[in-house]
Amino acid sequence: MRAESGAAVSAIRRLWRRMGEDFESSWLTLAPSMIQVTDLAQERVASLAQQYIPDVLAETGQKRAVAPTLAVNASSLVGTAGDGLPTEGLLYQGVVHARQQVAQGATWRQGLASASGLLTVAVGTLVADTARASESLAMGARPVGGQVRMLNPPSCSRCVVLAGRWYRKSTGFQRHPGCDCVHIPTSEGLAGDLTVDPRAYFDSLDDAGKVKFAGSKANLEAIELGADINQIVNAYRTGMRTAQLYGKSITYTLEGTTRHGLAYRAMSQAQYVRRQQEMLRAGQRYRSWRSPRLMPESIFRIATSRADAERLLRLYGWLL
Repeated sequence: MRAESGAAVSAIRRLWRRMGEDFESSWLTLAPSMIQVTDLAQERVASLAQQYIPDVLAETGQKRAVAPTLAVNASSLVGTAGDGLPTEGLLYQGVVHARQQVAQGATWRQGLASASGLLTVAVGTLVADTARASESLAMGARPVGGQVRMLNPPSCSRCVVLAGRWYRKSTGFQRHPGCDCVHIPTSEGLAGDLTVDPRAYFDSLDDAGKVKFAGSKANLEAIELGADINQIVNAYRTGMRTAQLYGKSITYTLEGTTRHGLAYRAMSQAQYVRRQQEMLRAGQRYRSWRSPRLMPESIFRIATSRADAERLLRLYGWLL
């Protein structure tokens, strides 16, 4: 899938470089070739996915589910994007984007260059969506209960913390633009491989990769002290906020601070929930079980020693 996606993206970018100042005229000339490229990529990955599912079932010892009970028409996926609309509309978004850039003051060359980046993500997502849709059809034709989410490294932190999660066959999993995670068809979770174990994937990265994954050196230090990777990533996913505490600017999150959250339990045991109200800006209100939770970078900045940092990490529920 990666090879086909890379080839399709490269071909689209080469064709896009032939666009001229007259966007509409250039598009009408190049569109047939661009559609031919995406159709071929979709056809290939759809066919490969039909081979992939029985191969994985056999390799993972699920041989009774290898034989399909229904016939699958994977070619029906060709020419259609992940939202069900024609591929041509997806590719035409490059023209729309370029026009918007020019309307905002960019030159026509700058507009096309910016649109090239958009098309790179769009075509990569199109190919990955087609492969996953074909995998889903292949699983639907077999007695398989669901799928495990598997990484296709290198992967972003949002995908890594979801690696290894099991989904029912009828549910599937949500993806962000550019996501290339794939399915492992199975009725129960698989383990022992870095592609389904978030911690193993994190440990496999070099120092620079770990910092990038964690989001900051402070977060990396917290993880190395034992902080849960999922909590760190989810805190960034839900967004961080800033406030003034004792004359210092700090960052905090509300992730995990509900009555059933890990942070709330830790903060309550330390009898710190009420004292957290000192962080609130004038006129801002939170219920006591939504008290702000200091992020690791703020904790390391205000801590007086490593022992104090560990104490605060535990107080805010980062270390359990």
